[in-house]
Amino acid sequence: MQFTDKTSNSIVLVRLIGIPGICKPTTNVGKESIPNFLSLAEQNKIPLLFLETAAYDTKNQNIQHILSQYRERRKNASDLIAFTANLFEKIGVRYTFFKTLKPFPYTPSDVDVLLWSDNSLKIVAKALKNQGCIPLEKNAYGVTMFSQKYKMNIDLTTQIAVSGLVYLNKELLFDNVSRLEVYEMQIQTLEPSADLLVVAAHSIFKEQMYTLSDYYTFTMLLQHWKEAIKLAEKFHIKHALETVLKMTMATTLIAFGPTNPLTKKFEEIGVVNTAKLFSQNFELPKKYDLTTLAVAFFKKIKDDPVSMKSLSHMARSASNFSFYRKIMEHVARKTY
Repeated sequence: MQFTDKTSNSIVLVRLIGIPGICKPTTNVGKESIPNFLSLAEQNKIPLLFLETAAYDTKNQNIQHILSQYRERRKNASDLIAFTANLFEKIGVRYTFFKTLKPFPYTPSDVDVLLWSDNSLKIVAKALKNQGCIPLEKNAYGVTMFSQKYKMNIDLTTQIAVSGLVYLNKELLFDNVSRLEVYEMQIQTLEPSADLLVVAAHSIFKEQMYTLSDYYTFTMLLQHWKEAIKLAEKFHIKHALETVLKMTMATTLIAFGPTNPLTKKFEEIGVVNTAKLFSQNFELPKKYDLTTLAVAFFKKIKDDPVSMKSLSHMARSASNFSFYRKIMEHVARKTY
């Protein structure tokens, strides 16, 4: 198999970063190219990872200033997570963070919180409002609150869904919540294997594209792949998880060749048939093809009673004109 990627800047970006703790960087570029790769890293939701690993020692004052800004944003997000966790613990609600903590330097655009019940949602929204947060957009399952102090959104939800369609079983997720000491306090968050499922499902069902943020989440949590595959059966998202793992394998093969340290790991979990994912211009973010998405949604609705039950909510969403506007925006975008 030939690994030709002369036109793929995203593969060069992966080689610049490597995989921390697994694969060392295999290339470097002139410091003058950093701004261009930074733009690509931003599209892929990994700007701080890129700057911390490939550009931290540059003498370019502008890049150093940007790095400082991203570090400040990460500190701000960490403070918001600590603030919300402390508030939820005092209230005594059942909650978990999801899709917010990453195994690499990361600056989330918002904080995602899953709540156990509608009553918990009301209690938390009121408590946050009393702390100066402003309610913004509401949907069938939750509300987005804006923290004036931290200048970030807190997305509160009682279901993980897209356009009303629930694609992950909340009760099963709460069976996979653990306490973790983060930012010098105990918070409730998903176990790594469950968080991998959330990332995969979010990639397929919600965003419908694969980014380098997904890539580094999966490669840096590889010790949890087998457990995630077991859980995927219960959540009825085996197809979605396998699709994301195949994208992860394809990216690794193109970037580091067939003798990379992850080859055996992919073989152990039976990830094969990635050849069709190779293209002359393998750029990320990469949208999934319509066939892949159609199969994923069909299997989800057919096999998962929770998703099937939520179809009525999706139908109500589809009766609103904004539903179709959002679909068109979804199709046209290059990132999220």
